[in-house]
Parts: sequence; C-alpha cells; structure tokens
Amino acid sequence: MSTNGIRHFGVRGATAAALAGAATLALAAGVSAAPPSGSSGSGSGSSGSGSGSGPAAPPTQQCNQSTKSGGAGVTETAHHLGRPGPASFVLSYETFAIPDQIEVFYQGGRVHNTGYIGDNINQGTGSAVINIPAGTATTVSVRVTGPGGTDWNYTVHCPR
Repeated sequence: MSTNGIRHFGVRGATAAALAGAATLALAAGVSAAPPSGSSGSGSGSSGSGSGSGPAAPPTQQCNQSTKSGGAGVTETAHHLGRPGPASFVLSYETFAIPDQIEVFYQGGRVHNTGYIGDNINQGTGSAVINIPAGTATTVSVRVTGPGGTDWNYTVHCPR
C-alpha cells in the first residue's frame, strides 16, 4: 500500500492517512528526517554546506578594545588580530576580588591559561605575553570563566 509515495507497513486506515499527511506537511516545510549536511557557523576548517544547529558564534571585536565582564559563567569573545600566526600580543586583565580564569585559544588549541586569578590582596591585576604559533587564522578566542558576583575586564592588544 502506498500513499503520497510513502510505503506503509502494517499501518491501516485513518492512521496511515494521518502519517502520510504529516509526512507531506513536513516535506513541504523543508523538514527532513535525514541529518543536515555540512555545518553552520564560520571559521576555518569547516566543510560542506547547509544549515545545522550548532552554538552561536561568539561576539567579535578588534584588538586594543577592552572587553567588559559578562558576569557569572562562561563568556567567550573572538578578537581580530589583523594577521595570522606566528605572532605575539599582550593580554592585560583585571579580575578584581573574585577569582576568574582567562583562557586564550588559537585555531581551536589553547595557547594560554591564567588559572583562577584575583583576590582581595592583588585583585587579579596583570598581563601576559601570548605567543601564537604559525597558522592561517587572524583571530583568537578568549574565554573567561567566573563564579556568581564576579566582575572582570581584559584587553587583547594588537600584535607588534
């Protein structure tokens, strides 16, 4: 038995008609049971086409612009460096009195980790020279992880 090009196995009457109608509506709406092809988002190394449902790309800003606290949890921001690796840049940060962790990623690999920094004595004020290896990407991603009540800021300075 076939209804609208769909073969039914052991389903009869109104149930078969309802399933066929639902399948026809799904196809008309562009819904498919097949997995999506390709991936969504941007960046190097992805292939294929189509749309998937992955996490949203992090916000992006230019180097030398200060990034303010995103609050508790994880905040990730992409920063344009203006050139690919190898390169070096300064990461300056202030994590105030509540410890936060700042990680820097280049082409998916972690290139720096501050560990949890910040307390009532030094308030997490500091900077580090970040060296990125040879590569093709012109951006780095900075991920800050902090508990409730946190406040922080940092700047990815442009490479020299």
